[in-house]
Amino acid sequence: MFLKGEITYYKILGVNENASNHELRKAFCKLSIELHPDTTSLELEDAKNKFQKVLEAYENLNNSNLRRIYDEKLRVNSEKPNKNNLNTLVMDANNQQLVGNRRPFSNGEMFSLFLLIIIILISLFLAILIASFTGKEIESIPSWLLR
Repeated sequence: MFLKGEITYYKILGVNENASNHELRKAFCKLSIELHPDTTSLELEDAKNKFQKVLEAYENLNNSNLRRIYDEKLRVNSEKPNKNNLNTLVMDANNQQLVGNRRPFSNGEMFSLFLLIIIILISLFLAILIASFTGKEIESIPSWLLR
């Protein structure tokens, strides 16, 4: 199905084209640890480029809609020789219609956002409460403007 030497998202992640989402995540985690600019011994720019390719491959294959489109393009491109699939898929990632097809937040991410909002609100409330008990007024004009 693939031409020899053709770079695909499946080859970037090192998985079979029938890989499950769990296998994709496992491959992505392994590669991200190896290629992340903070944890690799590669040059910074080289590590950054490779990490971005792995991230792009994972984002496109993990989303069922994007993966279906990608597999369709692979099938079409395998019939046309000398076609670089990676360049055609960058267009898919930047397509305005596909932006709405990103995965929704997981329960853990939603809970983290909820906790962050609660912590910010509690911090603001405590700051106002402490300022009122110490007798300080909230200045509407910064002191450095007064002379």
